[in-house]
Amino acid sequence: MKGIFFRAFARFLSGFPVRLLQVLAHPLAAGIWRISSRLRNVARVNVGLCYPELSAEARERRARRSLYHYACNALEVGVCWYASRRRFDALFDPPVGLEHVTAAKDAGNGVVVMAPHFGAWELLGLSLSDLLAVTLYKPGSDPDVDAVLIERRERFGATLVPANRRGLKALMDRLKAAEPVGVLPDQEPTGGDGRFAPFFDVPALTGVLVPRLIQRSGARAVFTACVRGDHGRFQVHFIPAEEDLYSSDLDVALAALNRGVEAVIDLAPDQYLWAYKRFRAQPGDQAKRY
Repeated sequence: MKGIFFRAFARFLSGFPVRLLQVLAHPLAAGIWRISSRLRNVARVNVGLCYPELSAEARERRARRSLYHYACNALEVGVCWYASRRRFDALFDPPVGLEHVTAAKDAGNGVVVMAPHFGAWELLGLSLSDLLAVTLYKPGSDPDVDAVLIERRERFGATLVPANRRGLKALMDRLKAAEPVGVLPDQEPTGGDGRFAPFFDVPALTGVLVPRLIQRSGARAVFTACVRGDHGRFQVHFIPAEEDLYSSDLDVALAALNRGVEAVIDLAPDQYLWAYKRFRAQPGDQAKRY
């Protein structure tokens, strides 16, 4: 039933110009800020931890703007799911840093393309359909909704694989074939499969998947993000990973991984998903952040 609702809602939204949707996101974000104390408080805590040098007013503004971009992602889903390929492609300015992907592919051992929860991440995933051989995703709790999400995200030819043993095998198979694969680098890992590494100088439980893929395959790595610009325009950016990410020292590699996410955030700090509980887990007996 939820899947039917999401389809209908997305189809309805797909008829609106993106510029109008982004205008409508302002009252939606204001409502989210007022109603959802969880999202509001998490965004405030995270921005305060990562930008202690900002004034209280600037931190509050960043947290609120982050929820505006969160609302944009919700309203842009119709265009992402149902716009024609021609209309979809016309939304984008030329990408920045594509030469880093080319250089990584030319190395001949595959490429791990990492996309944090930043900017227009739904549009980004669809825009990379022609680049990525497979993309890893974390299944949700509702199979009906999951089926809709997968179908719509694969509509331009992408292949999504779940974050389980089968999905990880698919990633390695494609890397061994010297192809690019997509992963999310900023989700807190579960099942003990992570280590603490600095993220904006704050300990954050960080997944070890990317360094292990790199060590086992010899792949190169690139970060990517879709910046939401003015007047309904978007631009994809590619940023090369630091050399430390290729270190056999896992702690060194994980610190470099998080610095890569920080480099993406630096493109437009308000566009990061600050409402995500990135610091939920804490080392030792430290007090909970949320």
